[in-house]
Amino acid sequence: MSKRILLVVALLILASVPLQAVPYDFGGETFYIGQSIWFDKHFNWLTRDHFDDPRYAAHMEEVEELFNVNIEWELVGTGYPASAAIDYMLPRIIAGEGNFIVTTGESAIPILVANNLIMPVTEWINEEYFERLPDPFKSLSSFVNFKGENWAFQFGPRMMTEADVVYWNKDLFEELGLPNLYELYEAGEWTWEAMREIAIAVTADTDGDGEIDRFGVSARYGPDEWSLMTRWIWTNGATLAKEIDGKIVFDADSDAAVESFEFWRELIELGVWNPDWYAYRFDDGFVAMHIDLADDITYKRHVECNFGVVPLPKGPRADEHVAIEWRKWVAVLPITAPNPEAQIELWHAIFELAVPYIYDLEEWEDQYWEHISLLVRDEESFENFKWVTQNTQPAVLMDVFASVPGWDEALRQIRHGEKDARTAMAEMKPAVQAYLDEMFDQ
Repeated sequence: MSKRILLVVALLILASVPLQAVPYDFGGETFYIGQSIWFDKHFNWLTRDHFDDPRYAAHMEEVEELFNVNIEWELVGTGYPASAAIDYMLPRIIAGEGNFIVTTGESAIPILVANNLIMPVTEWINEEYFERLPDPFKSLSSFVNFKGENWAFQFGPRMMTEADVVYWNKDLFEELGLPNLYELYEAGEWTWEAMREIAIAVTADTDGDGEIDRFGVSARYGPDEWSLMTRWIWTNGATLAKEIDGKIVFDADSDAAVESFEFWRELIELGVWNPDWYAYRFDDGFVAMHIDLADDITYKRHVECNFGVVPLPKGPRADEHVAIEWRKWVAVLPITAPNPEAQIELWHAIFELAVPYIYDLEEWEDQYWEHISLLVRDEESFENFKWVTQNTQPAVLMDVFASVPGWDEALRQIRHGEKDARTAMAEMKPAVQAYLDEMFDQ
């Protein structure tokens, strides 16, 4: 029996496991799921299992009976997570409503907290809670804490991490006699310098028409993506801000951050970037290294490119590699939530996200990793994917910085060589710090 058939059989078995009695009773009230329209009414985003499927419709009915509740879906618009969550929550909170949970990106947490829209949940989302989560979700604890409180909990449906990784074309590397990225990574030599030298070696006009048609690097939104350029600073051990004596202080002008911005501009000036969006040119074999979300692997099932997966390279000031995830999907409670603990537990029962709503935790984890193993092309990619999932960390305050007028323009000026990174950050510092001071009343 194949791995795929075994996985399907296991999923069918677990789908039939009855839920146990719960000590929460909503008294027949209606509870609303404020889910992002991107995920629709899915039970499992990895397998695209949907609540319209009779199996999961029956599961939802069982949950409703156990909690004595009527569950309704309300799909939230496609605006970026903070604005979409605010648009959904604000009128309901003003009306005194609170019997709902809404999903958002974790980077929206500081903005939602500053606007007094969400409830701190540390009483229920704590070390005991994190122990209830399956292994692929353990990194959640580093995403939901802000200024000493936890503000969010596990997103549903279950999904893969959206941390950044590098996909690399193994056949192209071999054809050009380039270093194997798995070997570089294992030897601690997968660095910015290695990435730059490989990108230079790959970039070429292969058909003699005077136009570059093979590139060293590409990314989901190309080299002009401000968010990836910003996240890149973590690969050199930098951060956007740091906390000093309880105050959040601008730190994007550190030597490590400045070096990161300058490296990004250097790659652009070298001409090694494919200017196109998305992975199409990589999938067709014309790009050596593509930077994208780990979750993008779900769209590579049928590409001919023989690819591998490695974490992002590390900069000269970094001791370790990092897995950076921006806007990790989470769930939050409105400040008006009438029964926080029951609402949190109901959420986890709906999507089977934690014990006791996961019948067999070990089996659940095995299924999760088995699904990943069906998407990658080799054992090294699987191990790297697993490491990224288990070690992902947030790009702290990125949405806050992006809200400051001029931030995107400052990065554009760096990319296009109009200003050096140190000057651009020095000019932005007063405005960003003033915004932080006002937002967090410090």
